[in-house]
Amino acid sequence: MKQLDYTKYINILSIVYAFILPLSRAGISFLTLLLIVTWILEGNLKAKVTMLLQNNVVKTIIVFWLFSLVSLVWSEYTYEACVYIKKYWYMAPIFILFTSLKKEYMEKIISAFILGMFVSEVIAYGVFFEFWSFKHATVANPSPFMHHIEYSVFLAFTGLLLLGRILNEKKLRYKIMYMIFFTTLSGNLFLTAGRTGQLAFVLGLFTLGFVHFKNKFKAFVVSLFLAIFIIAIAFNVSTTFHDRVMMGKSNLLDVVEKQEYCTSWGGRIGSCIISKEIIGANPLLGTGIIDNMKVFHSIIDNKYPEMKCMHTLFMHTHNQFIEVLTQMGLVGLMLFIAIFYRAARIPLCEARYRNMKYIYLTVILISFIPEVLFHRQFSMALFALIIGLLLAKYRIENEI
Repeated sequence: MKQLDYTKYINILSIVYAFILPLSRAGISFLTLLLIVTWILEGNLKAKVTMLLQNNVVKTIIVFWLFSLVSLVWSEYTYEACVYIKKYWYMAPIFILFTSLKKEYMEKIISAFILGMFVSEVIAYGVFFEFWSFKHATVANPSPFMHHIEYSVFLAFTGLLLLGRILNEKKLRYKIMYMIFFTTLSGNLFLTAGRTGQLAFVLGLFTLGFVHFKNKFKAFVVSLFLAIFIIAIAFNVSTTFHDRVMMGKSNLLDVVEKQEYCTSWGGRIGSCIISKEIIGANPLLGTGIIDNMKVFHSIIDNKYPEMKCMHTLFMHTHNQFIEVLTQMGLVGLMLFIAIFYRAARIPLCEARYRNMKYIYLTVILISFIPEVLFHRQFSMALFALIIGLLLAKYRIENEI
């Protein structure tokens, strides 16, 4: 057993993990566990723990987790809160990739993730064109493996990653291949009902433009043109996108004119109104991880009868920042934001990885505004993969 090359196995498992990440919940759980076991068997734990505790991103994540545990003190639902916190184990690959990933495997891992998204896309198009049925995916919403909101975020990130490769690739055959995949993937994005990823994708175009072009005016013009071009095509070609845009407009008008909160956007506005009261009563430490939604629904019963439909529609606040703020107050929110601030500050020499860093952070932070994603399995796994890769790249660059 001692003669086995566990570092090599960790790197190979990381490739499989990246491929399976967009495709299987069970696969994520199994491979995360397998990576942890292999990482322990790899040995040299003291040196690895020391390395981890010297890194600002890792330290901030750990402090956020510890504060989540501390918040159990003022929670009335300790067991449920423990179950909630326990899910953070899906982020373990961050530490494993950071300490054990080898340089020659990094591009393979990114390519494996893109390949996994390609497989997902093939299945989604098959459902859309009614070649086959698959799980809960439908013609109107071809999202085969995860909730359509999460899937739209995955598509947005992958699409921007591919667009970055198109801009940087020198070989024509690869550029054409990336362009074809980008086109079909963008089509998939606007065929789904996930407006969260669509918004993140459009705004992410500007981030990509600013990090790619030195001339910022040119970056703005090119990004604006691409955004308008893609939206115009999607609005006129995709019935799903067209209907969701018009539905959103109708939802907002109904809130203003009729105080109608029993819609997607209406409910989100109602959530902000209720959350404001929760935050006002518990600004510093929040109400507790599970308690926030208990208080949320209690306020609806006592003060907002027009929002009673939200009892069944809202299991969380539909805003990641508000969710953390109501759970753990300003202290928790500052720690949460610090994770992404520290991630943005990871110093990287290679432009491709800097661009990937800014693209991912733009997509995920924008997606946090209309939806709670940080605590979902697929999204936590993607966070672990990308942050782990960025930290590994930082370590490798400083080892040379």
